[in-house]
Amino acid sequence: MARSVDRRLVGSSPSREAYGRWLKGHLKTKPHADHCRVLERMFPGHTVAELLAPYDPGGEDPGVQQTRPDPREAATNRREVFQLGATTMALGLTESILRGPDLFEQALDSSNVGEARLLYLESAVDRLAQKMEKAHPASVLPETLLCLTSIRELLAHRQLTDAQRRLVRVGASLSLVVGVAMFCANQFPLARRWYAAATRAAEEAGDQRLSDLALANTALLPTYSGDAPGVLALVTPRLEQVTGATPAIAWMWGFAALAHASLGDRDAFERAISRSRTTLERCEPAHQQSGALSFQPQRQMFYETRGRADLGDLEGTADAATRALAAYDPTDNADPALVRFAYACALVKAGEIEEACHIATAAIRDPSTCPSHVVVVRAHEFDALLATSGSVTADWQEALSELRVPNPTTLPAGSLARG
Repeated sequence: MARSVDRRLVGSSPSREAYGRWLKGHLKTKPHADHCRVLERMFPGHTVAELLAPYDPGGEDPGVQQTRPDPREAATNRREVFQLGATTMALGLTESILRGPDLFEQALDSSNVGEARLLYLESAVDRLAQKMEKAHPASVLPETLLCLTSIRELLAHRQLTDAQRRLVRVGASLSLVVGVAMFCANQFPLARRWYAAATRAAEEAGDQRLSDLALANTALLPTYSGDAPGVLALVTPRLEQVTGATPAIAWMWGFAALAHASLGDRDAFERAISRSRTTLERCEPAHQQSGALSFQPQRQMFYETRGRADLGDLEGTADAATRALAAYDPTDNADPALVRFAYACALVKAGEIEEACHIATAAIRDPSTCPSHVVVVRAHEFDALLATSGSVTADWQEALSELRVPNPTTLPAGSLARG
C-alpha cells in the first residue's frame, strides 16, 4: 500500500513499539502523516481518527438483541430474489456494473490520484467536446456525469497540488459540456447553473483561459434570448481588459459583433467582427481545438454571416455563408443549418421568398441537422420574417410543423450540438 501511495514511502513503516501503541489505543496524537496516508489507503472511506479510536459498544443500539441469521431464512431470501425475475435483478445490478470499476479506482486514488487516471479524465473532456458536434445530449451526458462524479469523489480527499488543480480544471470543462447540453435542450436556468459552476472551478484552478471559455459559453444565453444589451454587458468588461489572444476571446468578440448587428450598429459590428477574426488568427495553434468547447474559423464565419444578414447585407451574407459552408464538416449537426437560416433571412429581406424557403426547408430536412434549441429559434425567426412579407411556401410550413426541441434525457441515438 505504501508503494501505491508514494514509492518513497517503501520501508518507512512504523516501529514495533509505535505499532503496539496503535493496537492498544495508547495514542495522544495522530501517527506520522505518511503513516496516515497509507492507513487511509488501506481502509478507504475511513479516517485515521476513526481507525485508531477506541471501540465504542454504544455505537450499536444496546436495546437490540444481536442474533446470527437463520441459514434457512437466508436461503428463502435468495429464492425470493431469483423469483423477482431477470429484469429486476438487472436493474439492481446495472449501477454496480457501470460504476464498480470507477468506485474501485476511487478507493485506490483516494488521496493520490495516479497520472494515468488524470490523463484519462483529461482526454475524456476532449473526446466528449468533439462528440457534441455530432451527438445529442442523451449520448454525451451519462459519461460526462460519470466523469464528474469521479472528480467530485477524488476532490473529497485532498490531492497533491498539481493533481488537485488538474482535477478541478477537468471538472470545469465537464461542467461546460453539461451546460452546453442543457442550453441545446432549452434548459437555460440549468445551463446557467452549470456555466457558473464551471466559472467557479476555473477560478479555483487559476486558469484564465478556461474562465474566459465559461464566460463565452454563458454569452450564448442572452444571445439566443434576443438580449443584445445583455450580451454586451456580459462580454465588454472582459474585452476591455484583455491583452492576449485565445479562441474564447475571439468568441466573445463574435458575440459582441452579433449584438451590435441586431441593434443595427453597422460600424460597431464591422469593428467587432474584424477583432474576432484577427484575434483568432493570432491564437497559438495549441489553443485552437475542435469540438464544442472552442471557437473555430468556420464558426467565426458563421457569426459574420448572421450579423450581415441582420444588417440586410445580402451580398456580404452570401459571401460569408459560402466561406462558412465550405469550411464546415457537412455532418455537423447545427452550425451548417444555422448558416443556411442566416442566408435565408437575408434573402427574405431582399424579396427572394421562394429561394429563401427552399434553403430553409433544406436546412431542417438535412439528415445531419438535429432540432436543438438554437435551430428551432432560428427557424421561427425566419418564419416570422415570412409572415411579415406576407408570403410562405407549403414545403416550409410542413417542415416547420415537424420541428421539435428534443429532451436530452429521452432521445434515441442521433445528433445534437450547440450553435
